[in-house]
Amino acid sequence: MITGPAGYNEYKFKVTNAALPMVRTVLTSLYGGTDPYPEGIVDSIYYDTLDRRSYFQCFNGEARKTKFRIRGYGDGKFAQIHLKEKNLYGVAKLKAKITPVAGIRNGAPDWEEELHPLIAPENAAMFSKIMAAASHFGPLVPAVRVRYHRYRFRMNDYRITLDTNVEVMSFSDGRDRFQDYAVIPYHVLEVKTMEARPHLPLLGLLRLPQISYSKFFLGLGLLREGVI
Repeated sequence: MITGPAGYNEYKFKVTNAALPMVRTVLTSLYGGTDPYPEGIVDSIYYDTLDRRSYFQCFNGEARKTKFRIRGYGDGKFAQIHLKEKNLYGVAKLKAKITPVAGIRNGAPDWEEELHPLIAPENAAMFSKIMAAASHFGPLVPAVRVRYHRYRFRMNDYRITLDTNVEVMSFSDGRDRFQDYAVIPYHVLEVKTMEARPHLPLLGLLRLPQISYSKFFLGLGLLREGVI
C-alpha cells in the first residue's frame, strides 16, 4: 500500500439543509475567489471487493481504511484513478490520469480490463502503483457511484470544500441492495490541512458537528440498508 508519511489530515463536518445557506454565505464572505476552480460537479465510482472489504474497514472502525475510485467532473466521463488510504496518522493519496472512460446507466468500467493510463512515463508509473496495490487488496468490482456539487476554497495550507446534494447510485448486479438511488440527507464540509488540528475561526463560528464517515461509506450504507 502507500508508504511514507501521510500527505494531510482531513476533517469532516455535517451541514444540515437548514444550515446550508448560512454556511455558504460565511464561506463565500471569508474565502470567496480563493480557489482557481471555485465550484463544479464531482462524480466518482468506488470499487470494492466482493466481500466489501473497504466498506467493512469503515464499518468496523479499523485503523487503516483503503479506497479505490475513478473520478470525473460532470461530463459523464471518468479521467482519473485514485487510491486513498487513511490511517491514524492522516491521509495519503495516489492518483493518475487515465484514458477517459464513459459511465453508462447502471454500469461501470471493469477495473482490470477497461482502465488504462494516459501515455506519459511518470503517469504510467503512478497508475502501475495503484493497480499493484489493488491486486494485493483483492479483485475489485463497482460498489457505488457518488455524485455531488462541490464548492472549493483555500486559506494558506487549508483546502476547504463544501459538498452539496450528494447523490448515490448502485449498479446493475443487484448485490446487497435495498434501493438503486438515494440522496444523503445532509451536506458535508471538509477541511484538509497539514496541521494536526484545524485552527479556523470559521469552525468556531459555524459550530458544525464533526463526523468521521466518508461519503462512500454513508452512500453504500444508505443503498444497502435504506438508513444512515
